[in-house]
Amino acid sequence: MKLLTFVKEALEGRKLATAGAIWLLIIVVAGIAAPLIAPFDPLEIDPIARLSEPGTPYLFGTDHFGRDTFSRAVYGARMALIIGIGSVMVALLCGGLVGMLSGYFTGLGHVLMRMVDVLMAFPALLLALVLMTVLERSVFNTILVIGIVYATTTARILFGMMLKLKNEVFIDAARCSGAGHLSLLFRHILPNLLSPILVQATFIFAFAQLQAAALDFLGLGLPPEVPSWGNMLAEERIYITRAPWLLIFPGVLIILSVFSMNLLGDALRDRIDPRFKDDIAGV
Repeated sequence: MKLLTFVKEALEGRKLATAGAIWLLIIVVAGIAAPLIAPFDPLEIDPIARLSEPGTPYLFGTDHFGRDTFSRAVYGARMALIIGIGSVMVALLCGGLVGMLSGYFTGLGHVLMRMVDVLMAFPALLLALVLMTVLERSVFNTILVIGIVYATTTARILFGMMLKLKNEVFIDAARCSGAGHLSLLFRHILPNLLSPILVQATFIFAFAQLQAAALDFLGLGLPPEVPSWGNMLAEERIYITRAPWLLIFPGVLIILSVFSMNLLGDALRDRIDPRFKDDIAGV
């Protein structure tokens, strides 16, 4: 309930952010209820109807195999949720743990943060490509790679916040009362990091969509038989002049989802940081 209240307060008076949240809710519903919404099996092939234009019964048309594009887009929303949520969990678990431990134990932080700096020296897509060439194409490996890529940013952010929080008066009071390291980390410090972690999660989710689509487009992401927006772009790019709708629909879905999540993340960030509250209150 506190989380819902926090999100509601962040969206209050922000029309664009509210529209983005509504769009994300639609994506969530589509992903969860994909078998009920999709009129056809996303893998069902109909050679006679290949490259049909948008209309009836194929709302978004069909691809070069005769598969219904709308059904594939709906199941692509489910895959976007799985990739996004999975990547967020990996990034927050790995990056959060490294950042908190590095900020709390300064000696350990010197070692871990140098390792993080080395990883952050590589562009995100390049690092993801290198990791995916080592691993085989699968949903799990895609989630793992994208999560590791953005765990570095999460670790760096939480490291800076830990350096500030561990010197606060309430931490000194808890330490004087006999609280141990685990108690200080998870009972006193972590609750004060939940809001920034929530904001970071929204941005990781958005960037994960772009990374997943890029990996799919380059042939190193999800297996080709998995219906995803990135695979749809990769498979149909050769038909851009003959059947442009095959690229327009998944491309628009990616853009709207990333943009909406960024809007939501900005709203949550401004709710946390009062310095931005008055500046963008009417957006």
